[in-house]
Amino acid sequence: MQINVTVSEDYTDSRLDVFLKENAGDDLSRSTVQKWIDSGFVTDIATGKSIQKNGYRVTPGETFSILIPPRPASRLDPIPMDIPILYDEEEFMVIHKKPGIACHSGPGDDQPSLVNGLLYQFKQLSSVGGERRPGIVHRLDKPTEGALVIAKSDRAHAALSKMFQDRKVKKQYNAWVLQSPVEAQATIRMPIGRNPVERIKMCVREDGRDAITHYKTEEIIQTQTGRKFSFLSVEIETGRTHQIRVHLQKIGCPVVGDSLYSKSAKEYAQYGMLLFARSIQFPHPFQEGKVIDIELELPERFKTFARKCKSY
Repeated sequence: MQINVTVSEDYTDSRLDVFLKENAGDDLSRSTVQKWIDSGFVTDIATGKSIQKNGYRVTPGETFSILIPPRPASRLDPIPMDIPILYDEEEFMVIHKKPGIACHSGPGDDQPSLVNGLLYQFKQLSSVGGERRPGIVHRLDKPTEGALVIAKSDRAHAALSKMFQDRKVKKQYNAWVLQSPVEAQATIRMPIGRNPVERIKMCVREDGRDAITHYKTEEIIQTQTGRKFSFLSVEIETGRTHQIRVHLQKIGCPVVGDSLYSKSAKEYAQYGMLLFARSIQFPHPFQEGKVIDIELELPERFKTFARKCKSY
């Protein structure tokens, strides 16, 4: 796979490896990017020459082509990992996925994924997702933290997947965003598809898949310099890739710390991306009348941002 990325003003004089890590996909590690550079997979489109220096200083307007090598087929190794369990049964469970870890491996990411940790901690996981995605019924983006359902049996995996498909799973999120929405509470219904230019991104496009996001503004903070930040409650009916991030960016309120869809992400890097899958609710797949309802406490980094953002 080949992708192109162009340097914006925000990355003036940044190191090439740092720029690519933050702009070539949110499932990438810096060590992976450095391997690409060292191997000659990164080319300056203007000159046609490969750049093999990690510390090369980039200039706004420069465009780099990256030839992403296919990930070699390999057996997943169990790796010790902190995976808090929120709810557990014989055939499925709900866990707390931490930020900065991908649900499963993907092209260009050689870092351990959640699957590695699941294989270490649990003897039985569903096989429906194949060798690289055992137990993974749905996913959260690598920088997103929160509640995630994991299937231990194929029967549970099939039943849970059908619930997601039929929109019987209620997922609620919290997010800190830049600016404040024009409407304090609204529904965003815009189709989402792959960005035709930057293939690692998604975007709103007429030929995309239907995507529905509901939001409500819970708090607005005006900073000392006149900036605005808003704390939102968000609920999604559909589960498109990067859906919340794309929809909020489209209405002019990108998620704080989002390195793909917010130009000011570097300024808030200490907090990570401030999108949190706070709760999940769904009917028990095998016990009629029983509902699984899990809710997490807001992470401390969200509270810290709320205290400190007034000074920005």
